[in-house]
Amino acid sequence: MEGKAANGPARVLVVDDDEDFGEYLAEALADEGHPAAVYADPVQALAAAAAREFGLAFLDVDLPGLSGAELARKLMVLAPGIQVVLMSRRGDAATVLQALQIGAYDFLAKPVARAELALCLTRCRDRRALRRHLELAEQRHFMLIQNIPLLIIRLAEDLSVEFVNQACRQMLGVDPAAAIREDGWLLSRVHERDRTVVERVLARAFNVGGPLSAQCRLRHAKGYYLHGILKSMSAPPGLEDPLGRYLDCIFVDISERVYMESLMVQDEKLKTLGAITQEVAHELRNPLMSIGGFARRLSAKAPDFPETEIILRESERLERLLDRIHGYLAPVQSVSRELDLNETLVQVLEAGRPGLAERGLRLDSALSPDLPAVDADPALLGEVFAILLQDAVKALAPGGTLGVRTYHAAAGVCAAFRYLLAEIKGMDAERLYMPFEEGGFGLPKCYRLVQRMGGMLTLTREEDHAVFTVSLPPAPSRTAPPASCREP
Repeated sequence: MEGKAANGPARVLVVDDDEDFGEYLAEALADEGHPAAVYADPVQALAAAAAREFGLAFLDVDLPGLSGAELARKLMVLAPGIQVVLMSRRGDAATVLQALQIGAYDFLAKPVARAELALCLTRCRDRRALRRHLELAEQRHFMLIQNIPLLIIRLAEDLSVEFVNQACRQMLGVDPAAAIREDGWLLSRVHERDRTVVERVLARAFNVGGPLSAQCRLRHAKGYYLHGILKSMSAPPGLEDPLGRYLDCIFVDISERVYMESLMVQDEKLKTLGAITQEVAHELRNPLMSIGGFARRLSAKAPDFPETEIILRESERLERLLDRIHGYLAPVQSVSRELDLNETLVQVLEAGRPGLAERGLRLDSALSPDLPAVDADPALLGEVFAILLQDAVKALAPGGTLGVRTYHAAAGVCAAFRYLLAEIKGMDAERLYMPFEEGGFGLPKCYRLVQRMGGMLTLTREEDHAVFTVSLPPAPSRTAPPASCREP
C-alpha cells in the first residue's frame, strides 16, 4: 500500500525540531490531501514509522541527537518503499549532494513555499507511479519466466546453474533450488551420448557468443529421458555480460514430435517389411519343398551320406524361418477397449513370479498410481507383457534384478522393462524386431502386437542395461499428459 490509507493518498511523516515549521508543513500537506504526523524527536519518529506505514517522510537535516541523513538511512531500512525528502536552511551544493548520496528523493530549502511543496509532491507521486509500474512489469516478467513451458537456465562459466525456472519441476521433476545447489547438475542430466556435443556447444557459446543449439536428451527424475533442443540466447543490445561470466539457455521439449516421427517410421518399416517378407516367403516356399523332398529320397537311398543330413537339417531350418515369417505376417485380430494398464501388468507379473523365484531373480516394480486408461486389447497387451517378462527371465543371470515401471508421458501411457544385458552394446535394435532371427527374444511378435494397438515398442540403452518400453495411446476420454510427466 506504500503508506496509503485504503485507496487514499500517501501518509506523510514530518520530523523537524522547529515545531512551528512542523505545524505549517503538516497544514500545507493536509491542504494537498496528505495526512501528516509531526515529530520533533527522531527516536519517536522511528518508533512511529515502525508502528504505522508512511509513504513519504520530510526530514530536517539538522536534528538533535540524530541527524536527518542518519534518520533517513534508518527509515529506508525500516520501510524500504518510503520516499524521503530532506530539508535544510542550508541550500548549498554539499547539503544537496549529501541528500542524493543517501538516496533521498528530493531536497527542499527552508522555508518551503507552498508552490515548491506542491511540485515536490507531484514529483513524488510521479516517481511512486513509475516505481509501481516497474514493479508490475517485473512481476509480469517473473511470472512469464516461471510459467512459460520452456526450461530457462542461466549458467556460470563452470556450467554450474545460477538460475532455473519452475519448468524444471514440471518438465524434469526436480526442484529448482535443488538443481542450483547440485554441482554440475545440467550436464549430469544430459544423456551420456549427447554430453560431449552439449559441452562443446556451451563452451563455444561462452567464447564466441551468438545463439547456438544442440539436440539432446535430459533425464527426468523418474529415470526416463526427454528429447529436446538446448539453445543459448544472445543478450539484448546494452545488456550483454562484458566478462562473459553467464550464459542464458532454453530447453525446448520436442519429445512428442520425436515420438510421432518414430511412430510414422515404425509404421512404414512394418509395411515395407511385410511386402518384402511376403515376397521372400513365396519365392522360397516351392524350391524349398522340392529340395527337402529330394533330400529325403536321397537319404532313404543312401543313408550313409553325411551331406544328405546336412541338406535335410538346413532345409528344416529354412522351413522354420518361413513359418516364423508366415506367423509374423498373419493378420492380428484386435478388439480394443478402455482398460487399466497397471492392472494388466500386475496380473502378468503375478503369474510370472514363480519363474522369477526359480531363477533367483528380484522384481523391482514402480507403478504410477495415477495413470489414465489406455485403448488396447487386454489379451494382446497381456501377451506382450508376458513375452517381455519371459525374455527378461531368459536373459538375466541368477540373482539379477528386473525393473518394471509405468508412467504417463508424451509418448502416451508407458510400461518399461529394464534389466542388465551383457551384450547390449553389440545389439542391433532393428534386427531384434525382425522375424528372421532364430531363438532369443520374442520382440518381433511384441513389435507387431503393440503396433496393431496403435502403440510403439522401443529399445533404449542405459549403460549395460536394456530398457524395453511399451507406449500406448490414452483412451480418447482422457486429456493429454501434464507437462511434468513428459517422456519420449
